[in-house]
Amino acid sequence: MTTATVQGSPLRSWRFRRVIAAEFVSSVGTQMTTLALPWFVLMTSGSPARMGLVFVIQILPVPLLAMPAGLLVARWGARRVTIVGDVVDAVLVAAVPLLYRAGMLPFWALLVIVALLGCVASAYLSAQRMLLTEAIGPDEGAATAGNALFETATTTARLVGPAVAGFLISQFGALNVLWADAVSFAVSAALLTGLPRREAAPEPLSANRMAEGVRYLLRDPVLRTMALAALGYGTLMPVVLLALPVMARSRYDADPHVAGLLLAAWGGGSALGTVVVARLARRISPTRFAACGGAGAAVVLWLLPWDQPAGTVAVTVAAACMFLPGVTAPAVALLTLRPPEHLRPHVLPVFGAAVFVASPVAYAVAGLLFEQLSVRTVLVAVAVGASLCALLLLNLAGRRTE
Repeated sequence: MTTATVQGSPLRSWRFRRVIAAEFVSSVGTQMTTLALPWFVLMTSGSPARMGLVFVIQILPVPLLAMPAGLLVARWGARRVTIVGDVVDAVLVAAVPLLYRAGMLPFWALLVIVALLGCVASAYLSAQRMLLTEAIGPDEGAATAGNALFETATTTARLVGPAVAGFLISQFGALNVLWADAVSFAVSAALLTGLPRREAAPEPLSANRMAEGVRYLLRDPVLRTMALAALGYGTLMPVVLLALPVMARSRYDADPHVAGLLLAAWGGGSALGTVVVARLARRISPTRFAACGGAGAAVVLWLLPWDQPAGTVAVTVAAACMFLPGVTAPAVALLTLRPPEHLRPHVLPVFGAAVFVASPVAYAVAGLLFEQLSVRTVLVAVAVGASLCALLLLNLAGRRTE
């Protein structure tokens, strides 16, 4: 790779760096609110049921509105949708402490605010990925690396946000932590304001385009296989995550230090994997990268069901999580680049909606499975499912896909 090529890399551009910085800042704030808002509800109402309802109301609009939200992204453009989403989120989050201090925040009003946050997220999530694609350009290798770095920012925020929130809640109270999230959205909007405007004419709102995007995803063999495999791993890995505390209880004498070690291995492996993908993505085609990542994760997951020292389990968990960005980053890159430009805002939300539905269902099913079956049996089933996903990706990589 020549010096000129490196200097001209879209991953080194100010535009890409602003998108990543905005994602990190807003994600840290969002993760802080993910802890602070339920804590606030629990402390003020004393009701775990109300706290759970807040979670459900915020998540529910995302899968329900993700596909129609693609019409808005196509009409307004990813840049405008993301900036407007940041501004609206800042106002909504700031409204919670403002209304509460004024004695004007009944629980139903809080649910309305939380539902509106979910509505904004339905368009915001796909718009962020489209904005990332616009900042990187049409190169699939650069897009894969860029999506991996995007995941690095998100994963790091998931580690930093709750830790910072826990400290701030203890010092200033949960309600005041929401101000930090509001500020983070304002900073994100400011970072994105300087990005170039979209030159293409806005697309008219049309439900036909949304249906055409769904048909394109189902018809294209590469996108269909990549999305199916990524969704498969996205459904299986929550089962593994839920298995970690169960394993700590059943195999390691309910030692909380072991549970903490396994969860730390999960986060560390995911973060390391995104960095590795970003370094190697431009040297390997997305389909081959996904096949390597899927096969590696499947092989490692076969090691997890068997009795072994806690340290070995931690290494196994970290390795499995390290391979997974090799599947998700190429999948997202192809979902945003492979469709024709006019269909791109309508393809990615289909995948996003499926993931948002699959993950909560996986957690619920996993809880029932662990009550009826042994950890080993469930983890063997996970390894079988991961192997099937890997076979799909290996078969795709072995075919001519251009």
